[in-house]
Amino acid sequence: MKKVFLIFICTYITNLAYAQEQSGLIVRTNILNLVAKRPSISVEKTFSNIYGLELSYSSGEFRHTFSRDYYEYEGFLLRAKKYLVLIEKREANAFYGLYVGSLQKTIQNQGRSGEGFFDTSTATRDFTANSVRFGGNFGVMFIPAKHLTLEALTGFGYGKYFNMKSNPIYSAPPKGYVDFQLWLSVGYYF
Repeated sequence: MKKVFLIFICTYITNLAYAQEQSGLIVRTNILNLVAKRPSISVEKTFSNIYGLELSYSSGEFRHTFSRDYYEYEGFLLRAKKYLVLIEKREANAFYGLYVGSLQKTIQNQGRSGEGFFDTSTATRDFTANSVRFGGNFGVMFIPAKHLTLEALTGFGYGKYFNMKSNPIYSAPPKGYVDFQLWLSVGYYF
C-alpha cells in the first residue's frame, strides 16, 4: 500500500512539472513558525494558473520552562497543489494536493511521550530521529494586492522514523507518527 501511495505521489508531481504555460513564482514564510523561534521559507512555482509545486524548509524548537521538555525539528517538504479554479487576484483560490518530505526531530520530555497535544501517556522520551513523511493538504490562497499573497494551509499524513538514536534507559520511541501541519503564510508573488 505504501509503495502504491508513493508511486501515486511521484506521478502526480511529475504531471505538475510538465504542465504548460508557466505562470509565476511565490516566495512566502509561515508566520506561525515564529512561535518556534525561527522563520520558515517556501518557494512555489505555479503552472497554467491552476497547478503549483512548492518546496518548503522549516525548523524550530520549543522548550517548556517548568517541565524542561524540549522539542526540536528541521525538515523539507515538497507539495504538489491543484487549484480548484484559475488563480485570480482578489479571489479566494482554494487548492488541494499531496506532500512528501523529511523531518529530523529531537524529543526530550519527562512524564509523557510528547507525540501530540492530547497525549496522556506517562512514558519519558529522549530520542533523535530522521523521518520520511507524506500525506495530503488543502488550503486557500488569497492575493489582496498586486504582489502580496496570504495563504492558510493544513495537512494531514503519516511519518515513519529511521536512523533513531534513543537513550536506552527511557521508553522505546514510536516507529511512526501522525503528521499534522498548520500554516498561515505571507508571501510575495513575482
